[in-house]
Amino acid sequence: MPNDVMPRMWKRVASWFAENSEHVTVRFVADDNAQPVRPYAGYLRLWLAEGFLRRQRSWGADRFPVLHGGASLTFLGSQRSTFTTFGRPPEAWSVPGAQLDFPITALLPFNGGTVEIEAALYEARTDGPLRTAIDLVSGLASLMGPPLATAATIADKLSDGLDTIVSGSGAQPVLALHATMVAPGGGGTALRPGHLVVLATPESELAGTPVVRDGRLRLRTDTAESAPTGLDYLVVRIECRTERDDWRFPELDAAIRAAGEAFIRGHADAYLDLRTDAISRAWTSPDLTASDRRRVALLVAEEMDALKGLGIVPGVERGLHEAAAERLPHADDPRLAGLTLDQLLGRA
Repeated sequence: MPNDVMPRMWKRVASWFAENSEHVTVRFVADDNAQPVRPYAGYLRLWLAEGFLRRQRSWGADRFPVLHGGASLTFLGSQRSTFTTFGRPPEAWSVPGAQLDFPITALLPFNGGTVEIEAALYEARTDGPLRTAIDLVSGLASLMGPPLATAATIADKLSDGLDTIVSGSGAQPVLALHATMVAPGGGGTALRPGHLVVLATPESELAGTPVVRDGRLRLRTDTAESAPTGLDYLVVRIECRTERDDWRFPELDAAIRAAGEAFIRGHADAYLDLRTDAISRAWTSPDLTASDRRRVALLVAEEMDALKGLGIVPGVERGLHEAAAERLPHADDPRLAGLTLDQLLGRA
C-alpha cells in the first residue's frame, strides 16, 4: 500500500518494522501441502496463534500486553481496505507455548493483488491511554465484522483515532512484523495457509531454524527441535479456505426474517419487495466470493419459496446457520451454471 494512503496506525507499525528489520527474524512457514489461494475463489483470516514477551514476567498486575494487527487487501473493486484489531490477548498469553487462537480479522474474501499483514505487541498499563484505546475499539466491535463494507468505511478513521491515542502515550511496539503476500504467479510469497513468525533476534543468532510443529513454534537443529527461550516472539496463523464457515450475516438474516413475516401476515406486495431485497443482498455481497454469491442467493431464494409450502418463517424452527449448512448448494450444482439475478427474482 502506498505510504501516503496508509492508515496512520498501520504506518506506525510498518515504520517500526523497517527500522528494526535487521534485529528480528521473520519467517513464513507454509502448512504441509498448502495450496495458494486463487483470486476471487477463497478467503483468508488471521489468528494470533502463539507469542511470548520475556519481560512480561517482571510486570506487575498493572501491566499487560496489547495486540494490534490485521490485513490490508483489495476490497470493493480496486479499493484497498485495512481490517485490524486492537485488544488484549487471551489470558493464556502468559503461558509460554500456549496455543491462543485469538482472531485478528474476520473472514475476508481474497480478490487478488497483494495482501499486507501486520502484527504488533505493545506494553500497556491498566490506568493508561492504551487501555482507553481498547475500550474504544471494544465499543465498535460489532461494526468490524460482516458486513465488511461497513467495517471498511470506519477502519481508517478508527486507525487514525488509535494512532492519536498511541502517539500521545509515547508507546512504541515491543515487537512487530510486516509482510506482503501475493496471488499465485505474482512474483513473491504466494498467499496460502501457514504461519508468519517473528522473533526478536537476528537469524544468525537463533539457536535453530524456525519451524511450526502441531501449531507451535519450534527451533530446529540437525538433531532436535525445541521451544524458543529467552526471547520475544509472535506467531500469526494465516487461515485460507475456499468455503466460508458462516454463510449468514446479520443484515441477510434480518432481510430473510422480514420477508417471512410479511408472507405469514399475508402482505404479498411487501413480501415480494423484501424477497427481492434479501436475494439481491446475497447476490451483491462483498463479503462473499463471486461464485459463493450465486450459491447463497440461490439458497435464500429457495428458503423464500419454501414458505408457500411450509407456512413458516425460514430459519425460526431451526438455527439459520444449521439450515444454511445443510442446504447450501454445492459449488458444482448444475443449477448455478448460467444462473442470473433476474431468474432468481422471477423476472426471466
